[in-house]
Amino acid sequence: MKELASRGLGSTTKQADPITKEDEEKIWNSGVFGCDNSVALQNTVFFYNCKLFGMRVYDEHRNLECEQFSIGCDGSESRFIHFTGRTSKTFSGGLNQLHVKSKDIKHFCPKTKDRCCIAEYYEKYLAALGNRGPFYRRPLAGSSIRYGEQAVGINKLKGFMREITSKAGLQGNFTNHSGKRSCATQLYTAGIPEQEIMSRTGHRTETAVRKYKRSSNEILHEVSDVLNPPMKKEKPGNALLENDMEVDSPNKSTELLTRSPFPKPMQDISNLPDQKPSVFNNCTFNF
Repeated sequence: MKELASRGLGSTTKQADPITKEDEEKIWNSGVFGCDNSVALQNTVFFYNCKLFGMRVYDEHRNLECEQFSIGCDGSESRFIHFTGRTSKTFSGGLNQLHVKSKDIKHFCPKTKDRCCIAEYYEKYLAALGNRGPFYRRPLAGSSIRYGEQAVGINKLKGFMREITSKAGLQGNFTNHSGKRSCATQLYTAGIPEQEIMSRTGHRTETAVRKYKRSSNEILHEVSDVLNPPMKKEKPGNALLENDMEVDSPNKSTELLTRSPFPKPMQDISNLPDQKPSVFNNCTFNF
């Protein structure tokens, strides 16, 4: 094992990429999410089942029933989706798990100017299913939102997220785990306590939920800025000298070098033209 590790085998684990808020916005803008047709509406509720309620690969999706969802409104007129979980990978309901509770999540959905709250999408989807029976059924062709009685197959459920991201043009390793990883990562980035994150994802230990966390690019940039080498700073004295110096042309510099510091060359006073030589007697010169 040590030899294999030294060769780099098993040093990295391929994990599903989280879907960022920018990716999510791109999916909306591409028309893959929406309520204009049966397929887009089903894509929407599938993704937000993963992100809002932390549903895993396909075990929770396969046995999902319409009766597990209800739409309500609190006193402040904010609508919410109430989801009640059943058995899953981490909750089988046996005698050894009497102390473990199934998921019981209430997600509030504020309405924005750009788009209606997600509770309205769920309400429309549940109404099309008659609020009963299997949650995922085959969409029927046509412009109206209709679904048949036949449930969506297992292979379709397993590849749901990959199909959604592919249609939207996203690049990356996206699987059904991407929605749950997006849930944990965005809550972690926002500073939500681990206990609250675990209530959404369904993890029973802090160690398990930490595996789903993924640092965002903003956090990675902040960490890198702290550890990067110091920026080069100019000395104040050098900056002042550079500002005070004149930038001369090459010709002017040559002229300064060849020009004598004396205004005129000194001449022998005995050879001055048209002047009588001066005679100094009894003079003392101090140099």
